[in-house]
Amino acid sequence: MTSETNGGVKMEIDRLSDQINVKWWNQEVERFPNKTVYHTYEWLEFIERSQGLRKIIYEIRIDGTVVCYLPGFAIRKGPLKIFASPFPGWTTPYMGPLLLESVPQRLFFDEFRRLMNKEGYHYAELCNRALNHELAKEEGFAVEEGVTYVAEIGANADEILANFKKSTRNATRKGLGNCDLVVETTTDSSFVDHFYTQLEQVFAKSRMKPTYPKERVKILIETMLPTDRLLLTWVKHKHEPIACQISLIYGQWMHAFASASARDYLRLRPNELLRFHTMRTASERGVRYYDMTGGGSYKANFGGKETPVHRIIYGTPGLHKARNFAKSVTRLKNRIKYAFHHHGK
Repeated sequence: MTSETNGGVKMEIDRLSDQINVKWWNQEVERFPNKTVYHTYEWLEFIERSQGLRKIIYEIRIDGTVVCYLPGFAIRKGPLKIFASPFPGWTTPYMGPLLLESVPQRLFFDEFRRLMNKEGYHYAELCNRALNHELAKEEGFAVEEGVTYVAEIGANADEILANFKKSTRNATRKGLGNCDLVVETTTDSSFVDHFYTQLEQVFAKSRMKPTYPKERVKILIETMLPTDRLLLTWVKHKHEPIACQISLIYGQWMHAFASASARDYLRLRPNELLRFHTMRTASERGVRYYDMTGGGSYKANFGGKETPVHRIIYGTPGLHKARNFAKSVTRLKNRIKYAFHHHGK
């Protein structure tokens, strides 16, 4: 346990045992207004299993009262010790602290820096909608801006369709009227096979392979399906799945994990039908916001509005620049690979 006095405020920080109880942890998560599905016990377990890591949870108290939990994972990259909450490539867009609104964020950033220093971390990343990125900059943290698309979900089918662009709305209605198409949520164990086969087809168009293995999808479904937070949806054409979507639901929010479709059936516009059905199902469960996770201007067709997201980074400027350089090299290699295959030279 570490104790600090910050401006007269007594703060205590403990690292909790990794043997925390699932029921207790999920009840604690519910207390915080900035909670997401990515803070839940099952999602932390998903990362543990898919990345081969062990979760770390720090508990922060003020005058004996818990005001913050900070979940994350320690990564070793050579001599570097990294605290990730979350980290790129984990199909986990958000995490960071669970923080009561009464706690000044300047105080949190100060204590976060102290904690990283005391625990010997050389580098750390946080991505959390509730954190004030401008204040983080003032406190000396680096900030990277990304983008996602967020749509409001109407209370019924008509309101949902009203937010779609006209061409997307018409394609959805056409799909609804096609008696050869059936769209439904499912728990069928064959879902993962159909989804991943279609995902491989999507990437094959660019002469690439999926960015994550099939095993990760299996772990996701095994971990999350027993909860009420995973939504698997597919469109069938004459009983054969031709499009699949994986979504996450928690409170008033739905997050997209991934979607894919068979190339030979794109003329039937199954993706519009798929997304509409997912939004309608979520609406019936009280969801009002749909984070489509990541860029892609086509998401505006479904009412999505471009929304910035910010990654807050702790570490020396040299480490941050090195990470950005490595990312740039990777992007450049992917572009060269695509150009080489696409143009045949």
